[in-house]
Amino acid sequence: MKQLSPEELSEAHRLARQLGLTRIADSDLEMLLNAAKLADARRGALDVASLSPEDEPAHVFVLPAAR
Repeated sequence: MKQLSPEELSEAHRLARQLGLTRIADSDLEMLLNAAKLADARRGALDVASLSPEDEPAHVFVLPAAR
């Protein structure tokens, strides 16, 4: 695996802290950063403008009053 730049390393550490991964090994930070970038790219490609609550699976969507 390639070495992360100082900026990428800082971003990976920030992301790991946000996810509660405070004990993640430095060797795994690159995989974490790559997974986050891939997830962001896939999320950005989704067409969500036309979605409504009815399109959400029932096991995920819960009405606020039902909580």
